Amino acid sequence: MDWAYPTGAGPEGLFEMGRRLSAHLGRLPDATTFLSDAREMLRVTRRVEAVATGGRLWVGFQTAGKLDAETDRYRAMVAAGTRIVAFGSDAPTSLVERLEYRRQRPDRYRLANQWFLVSDEPEPIAFVSWEISPALIFGQGGAATSGKQFVGFISDDPLVVAELIRVLSATAGLAPGPGMPPRTTVMPARDERTAELLASLQSMVTSPTQAPDGAVVVAYRRPEDDAAVRLAIAIARDEKRPLVLVDRTSEGIFGNPYNDLRGDDDYRPRPDRLFDAFIARREGRGTSAAVIAAATSLGVQAGGWFPTASGSNGIREALRRFGGSLLVVPASTREPSIGERVRGMTMESLQKMGVPVVVAD
Repeated sequence: MDWAYPTGAGPEGLFEMGRRLSAHLGRLPDATTFLSDAREMLRVTRRVEAVATGGRLWVGFQTAGKLDAETDRYRAMVAAGTRIVAFGSDAPTSLVERLEYRRQRPDRYRLANQWFLVSDEPEPIAFVSWEISPALIFGQGGAATSGKQFVGFISDDPLVVAELIRVLSATAGLAPGPGMPPRTTVMPARDERTAELLASLQSMVTSPTQAPDGAVVVAYRRPEDDAAVRLAIAIARDEKRPLVLVDRTSEGIFGNPYNDLRGDDDYRPRPDRLFDAFIARREGRGTSAAVIAAATSLGVQAGGWFPTASGSNGIREALRRFGGSLLVVPASTREPSIGERVRGMTMESLQKMGVPVVVAD
């Protein structure tokens, strides 16, 4: 994939980066977008550094001078066993032993000349920020310097992290990391997925939740969330409740259907109403379509919703908008990844929403 930011583009260039990444992955990437809030980007930077300590880290400083300013921090990370490959233009004046520095030619668009942190140990996480400031101040001063502007995202999608590592490793002259796995399987047709889901629910028995009247809300983001989705359908079926599926694959600017340029369209998703299986298929959300179709065939009033905010903020909004009185979450919520913690998807946060939380163990 070409990770160079579109030449001359402003913030809208991030749409093109999302299009390239989706085409490369064959699906929408998991991502959370940060636009021009450099202070939030700096906070994310510190969190990624903390998590990556003792593991592996690829980090872009833009210029050697910025690495010089962080010498003590990165010297401590190396001393803690962190394997670091750093990128920037010019040569640093302070040596950090065992830190591998790869000097880059000046460039405003190439990935290796941007602000980023990518790690696959102890867990996959990537923060990438492109600077779209005027040429005269690109790479100069701090992130909050007047006139500075950045766009970027943070992702814990393993395939996004692996692709970034592959590209950066090649740029650094190292042995390439793992690339994209071969596409040797074909996704089943939507009717087959619905049938498989229904078959798995036939013998599923739930315990009474004792929750007040209202909808069951469940979020789907990855295949690992399937158990939570099945449990939510079963509860809605057994307790005669509506079902709200929060399709978190849309989180971030790359997959958010409310931010595209389609204009007026009677069938486009709207933030104030749930969508049905037809719209889910039209939007390319096969899993959501199968879930809604399966639930509907069981007599459950079911609909999907693309969140207007990421993580726990989106869940909270779904509960408020659609009368949710019960939240079903996957077992991974007990030990969330750093990406999910950044998005507020922790048990502590979810349990403060005023509704019972059921974990699909």
